[in-house]
Amino acid sequence: MNSKYEIAVLLSTYNGEKFIEPQIMSILAQKDIENVKIIIRDDGSQDSTVEILDMLQKKYNHIEIIHGENIGLVRSFFSLLEYGLKNGEYSYFAFCDQDDYWLSDKLKIAIQSIQKEKKPLLYSCSSKIVDADLKFSGKTTQKKIKEIVFYNTAIQNICPGHNQVINRELAEIIVQNTKDTNKIYSQDLWITNVAAIVGRVVFDNSEHTLYRMHGKNQLGYGKNKFEWMKARIRRALRAEGQAIALQMQYLAECYNEYMTDSELLEVKNFFENQDTLAKRVKYIKSTKFYRQKYIETIMFKLLYIIGGYSL
Repeated sequence: MNSKYEIAVLLSTYNGEKFIEPQIMSILAQKDIENVKIIIRDDGSQDSTVEILDMLQKKYNHIEIIHGENIGLVRSFFSLLEYGLKNGEYSYFAFCDQDDYWLSDKLKIAIQSIQKEKKPLLYSCSSKIVDADLKFSGKTTQKKIKEIVFYNTAIQNICPGHNQVINRELAEIIVQNTKDTNKIYSQDLWITNVAAIVGRVVFDNSEHTLYRMHGKNQLGYGKNKFEWMKARIRRALRAEGQAIALQMQYLAECYNEYMTDSELLEVKNFFENQDTLAKRVKYIKSTKFYRQKYIETIMFKLLYIIGGYSL
């Protein structure tokens, strides 16, 4: 067991040659970096990502590289978390994307925010949205407006993975209870939901990362309200609602012993009222599920009514 490092930064790479080096350098520039280990699993890259990683590993002893076969982001991510728990006495785990950029206080602020409690905790923050060259767009990612609890996290990914930092207590519960990663649509959403169910989500509205918008982004926030609306319509059309519903169903299966009676009842009603339009309309009028913004909650309800979450 490696007791030298307190924090493990977990990063899965795949064909990330364009942005991976500046991202890793931003982690190495974190305050108190001597306590941080960067564990990188390459998921079978076919570009020069591996060569860049090997070069950086030779220069910095904070970096550990795992060369893997292509198993996909979700499985790669969970294998990293399992590896971190088994191979180090880390107190905290920070998750990292291959194309963003961390401001130098990101980890310090995150740890300060969750170190006083021993219950399972997830820290997340907002990001500045930048272009491929890190030029600030003037926009930020989602801020906390309402309480972040299961009734919100079940249907909204409020804590993107590049901002997530969890303590060991939460990490152990995640690994112990997550059995089939093939049933997980989004590891970010899964982690946030588990934290909301078994512990607490600590959200910081200040920006401590740069979220890079470029052609390969899978999420995207849009440059304006019109672009934002188009992005959400595209996601609805590609059946994202059904993917979220399937993940919610599996989440309740894995964590039912941690969930309150009220939470379990809400999930039950969410699925049992899907088969007819009349039932969907009746259910959605009294649902406890909500998104952070009012307009987003309305969109969620409309999508549910038209069968966007129906399995």
